[in-house]
Amino acid sequence: MAENIMIDKVIGESGASNSNATAQSQSVQSTVRRQRKKSEWKMHKRSINFCPISSQRGEDMENSIVNCLKEWGLERIFTVTVDNASSYYVTVKELSKKLTKWGTNSMNGKHLHVRCMAHIMNLVVHGCIKESIVSIEHIRQAVRYIRQSPARWKKFQECCDKGNLVRKSLCLGVPTRWNSTHLMLNRAIEYESAILEYVDHDIGLSHHLEFVDIVDGSPAGTLLSSDWEGVKKLTKFLEIFYKLTLKVSNSLYVTSNHHFLEICKVVVYLIQLILNDDVLLGSMEKKMKEKFDKYLGDPEKMNNMIFISCVLDPRYKFDSVSFALAKMFEEKEPIIAKAVHTYMTSSLMSM
Repeated sequence: MAENIMIDKVIGESGASNSNATAQSQSVQSTVRRQRKKSEWKMHKRSINFCPISSQRGEDMENSIVNCLKEWGLERIFTVTVDNASSYYVTVKELSKKLTKWGTNSMNGKHLHVRCMAHIMNLVVHGCIKESIVSIEHIRQAVRYIRQSPARWKKFQECCDKGNLVRKSLCLGVPTRWNSTHLMLNRAIEYESAILEYVDHDIGLSHHLEFVDIVDGSPAGTLLSSDWEGVKKLTKFLEIFYKLTLKVSNSLYVTSNHHFLEICKVVVYLIQLILNDDVLLGSMEKKMKEKFDKYLGDPEKMNNMIFISCVLDPRYKFDSVSFALAKMFEEKEPIIAKAVHTYMTSSLMSM
């Protein structure tokens, strides 16, 4: 596995981010990047190290991070953003102990560990996609078939011309990347009429779906109208997660002040869909809500810095946090809001 470890230096403090990348042999690679805010308030990112580590054990990854910090003279780390693997919890815990020994562990490490929002969204959405895997695969195999030869692609463009559609490339999504699948489905829906026109003129596509490609050991089958209806509902649903991931994953501007309100948007959206009359959507959203609650359904599971950064944004303040808590936790809101307010006040006073 390859480990990407980003060391962010922001206004004199530092934050670290760690996310999974592609597999490379049996060794683990660490890339250390540094981000900082200059006086003109523009984010600057620099790769400062790339080093192999012996394993994915938390202690080994912590040692690699510490060595990089020493090499570059970075001692003040405010947050470390990691995925939800258990080894990362050990990494952050051991790093916190090291920073305490150095006397640079801000607020005793209470806010050091930040779970990657994009990774949580990935875990939540993948469960949703599995519910519609057959319809998704029908579309994916149709797109793959059309893209496989210049002759098929030329015939597809002719179908676009008949429907007065602007010629664009069809996106072939990667099955393991839901955002890629989302983009593929969006483009396919845009060219639904052209794809259906193509199906009528090329019997080979129907044969391709019925006899060549398989889903879970079974033939993919015919591309049906129900497939289009299903993926249209799915893409509309995935759009909010896609936009959220883009917003919180940006490295060119500060994103911490958006996290909590974006979490609130997702929760409210899921609750609305659970109450939807559509059986399929209601079932999917219920499962997603359960998984979402596993990671972010309790304020105690959240790094309290997401509340503080939201309050410090002059556009939001504490009223916005209280409003969001009410939407998320309803009758529990007064108790939770009071606890959050007390914690934030004491934290800001101690800063």
